[in-house]
Amino acid sequence: MMKRTFIAVDVVASEKVKELYELVRYRMRLEKVNWVADSNLHITIHFLGETEEELLPAIAQSIESAIIGQTAFKLLLRSFGVFKSIHDPRVVWIGCDPCPPLQKIKKELDNNLSHLGFKPEYREFSPHLTLGRIKEIRQINQLAQLVATYKDVLFQEELIKSIVLYESKLTSAGSEYTPLRNFLFL
Repeated sequence: MMKRTFIAVDVVASEKVKELYELVRYRMRLEKVNWVADSNLHITIHFLGETEEELLPAIAQSIESAIIGQTAFKLLLRSFGVFKSIHDPRVVWIGCDPCPPLQKIKKELDNNLSHLGFKPEYREFSPHLTLGRIKEIRQINQLAQLVATYKDVLFQEELIKSIVLYESKLTSAGSEYTPLRNFLFL
């Protein structure tokens, strides 16, 4: 049996993150955007996709190996931006300051998972909280103004104590995430 899975860091949205999220949703209310529920905010470390259930124990072992000796670390959520480009935005997000522990975990995970047949991602790892996926936008100037206003704002400092292996189910109401296992740091 197959499960759609990914590995992520959970983030409990601060008031500042929630305020930006609501502001962006309000300003973009006439656009076609699939918004991520604020209760589902996370930083994806590795999207595995359709995964054979028999592989889950080996994936868990790969995760455990990647976090050996890892202690809790601080993550700074800073800046608001878009992926692809401001002229052709596809994703609106809150970014992270460079975080060596997270980069190390990502590198170790990519290496470990490649032995199970999962390809490392071709893009540079850019940790972020996805707020929404843009399907169609007409008022790019409105979005560009928000990006310019919030591009260097510190929204939250989060203490990261674990990573999570999730199952993702696509529904008509949006994605539903079920934690399969939580991997605590030292």
